[in-house]
Amino acid sequence: MILQAIEYEGFRNLINSRLTFCNTLNVITGNNGAGKTNLLEAIFFAAYCTSFRTNDDRNMVKFNEPYMRVTAISEDTTATVFYNGTKRMVINGNEKSRLSEYIGWLPCVVMSFNDIWMIKGAPAKRRNFLDWLLIKIYPAYGSHLTEYRKILRQRNTILQQKKYHASLLQVYNDQFIQHGNLIYAHRRKIVPILKEKIGIVSKDLGLDGISFEYLSSCPDMMITSNDLKKVEPLEIQRGETIIGPHRDDFTINIGGRPAKQYASQGECRILALLLKLIEREVIRQKMNQEPIYLIDEATLELDHFRRKRFFELIEGQIFFATVQEFDELNFRNKKRFVIKEGLIAVS
Repeated sequence: MILQAIEYEGFRNLINSRLTFCNTLNVITGNNGAGKTNLLEAIFFAAYCTSFRTNDDRNMVKFNEPYMRVTAISEDTTATVFYNGTKRMVINGNEKSRLSEYIGWLPCVVMSFNDIWMIKGAPAKRRNFLDWLLIKIYPAYGSHLTEYRKILRQRNTILQQKKYHASLLQVYNDQFIQHGNLIYAHRRKIVPILKEKIGIVSKDLGLDGISFEYLSSCPDMMITSNDLKKVEPLEIQRGETIIGPHRDDFTINIGGRPAKQYASQGECRILALLLKLIEREVIRQKMNQEPIYLIDEATLELDHFRRKRFFELIEGQIFFATVQEFDELNFRNKKRFVIKEGLIAVS
């Protein structure tokens, strides 16, 4: 997939404009705070109708502007997302009412300097990686996840009440099991692929002894009524649901030991990139197309060899936001954009 152009209005600090891209490397340079990441975010927003930085769409609307609009153009698709408090999604002139009908036309892999927290951070960071990968290859997964989270909030509310409502809790238990197992069904599909890919891709980066392990709060990644019955007293005591996909985690191991506890800063940085390269491999396998790459200073702390090797492994269109351009990025075709206070010019 190649993104040929993008138009945006009222998006963050970006000055309304239309940009055209080359099909290999697009380098976006500028000082910190100039708006480099905002351009990557606009591309992602056009692809998935959401941000990789915030959960609130209002944060993306430029101050004192009534709306924002992003239109992205590929070889055979023109897609527009419009937001003025209500979101509208249009592909080739046809309005889409469901997110699952919209996403998938432009697969993207985002690589950020903050990805290191997928390795070093809380389980929520790793679940978010897993959930977003599944949304990209199975768009309906997003609907299941939304419904599961809604039921989870309602179930927690019941558990927090002073008066125990056994019959009401049972109603939500049934729904919780149903939607939780839909989540698990998709995760069971992806876990064996991740285990396989991590061994292959890690060798491409010159890493040995790397493995992936999914840590489930439920036996065999499936919720049963018996599981809920066993933990019910503790859940009532704590006032929260203590098993289910929202409590799961995964670990990346080096030589059989969890990287989170034992890997150095540099190793964690490389392992975060490894996860993103695995995401790329899964998208290619499941969607039969090459994603575009939105890279936001993700390689800043890598040594010369690892950075060069990383870019050699990527095949496809790259959008690389950086304060400093690296000499080893010897692409045959390259387009450079310079951004200053939201205004982007081609250099």
